[in-house]
Amino acid sequence: MSFKIIGDDSVKSMPLIGVSCGIDYDKGFSYLKQGYYRALQKSGALVVLLTADEEGYENKLIERLDGILLSGGPDIDPVHFGEESYTFNGNISPDRDRQEIELAKLAFAGGKPILGICRGIQVLNVALGGTIYQDIKTQVNENKLLKHDQDAPVWYPSHSIMINKESRVYECFGEETARVNSFHHQAVKDVAQGFKATAQASDGIIEAIEYIGDQYAVGVQWHPETMWEKDNMYLEIFKAFVKACSEDK
Repeated sequence: MSFKIIGDDSVKSMPLIGVSCGIDYDKGFSYLKQGYYRALQKSGALVVLLTADEEGYENKLIERLDGILLSGGPDIDPVHFGEESYTFNGNISPDRDRQEIELAKLAFAGGKPILGICRGIQVLNVALGGTIYQDIKTQVNENKLLKHDQDAPVWYPSHSIMINKESRVYECFGEETARVNSFHHQAVKDVAQGFKATAQASDGIIEAIEYIGDQYAVGVQWHPETMWEKDNMYLEIFKAFVKACSEDK
């Protein structure tokens, strides 16, 4: 990185990770749920919250960051993957779309580790050439579709996923199946070139994608940031990401 962190050597060695924020256009502020940054801090990272500043600012950010986490949030404008917006597409955050897609492209091109969570897996996939379902309930055979918008508490794992043994996600869970929470109506459709689906629900919905090469680029559809305080197993996703950022530093 091109700047100095004041402090002892242990602080200086900690990776600096940027986390994308939500935008409230009506109230005029950016926000981030604390589960994200607390999980990263507990895993040994320094965290900076990324607000959607003017276009072109992303280049300056990437120069100074050791990795980026694309957090959950609203729907992506389908224009970014060559579609019109259907009636079932939800709220859109144009500034956030622009910033996160550009950050994902720059981070990937620069070899910086990327972790995408929920919306983040979809942004990562779209930024690198993939597509998403605008609404799985209407675009996937609903007769076999699981409930992906649970009414249970946010920390509760509501359905199972099958995990590819040759994957970073498997390295975190250590099992070929796991249970996860679920709060989404969109999902990865066509996986970006160079990536593979490494976890799926029993209805076929993609629950994780990873870059095939050595570079760390992982997206998960569930929300581990709301689960790890109940079960440390879900913190392993963050630990693996922070480790990759440390090695890249």
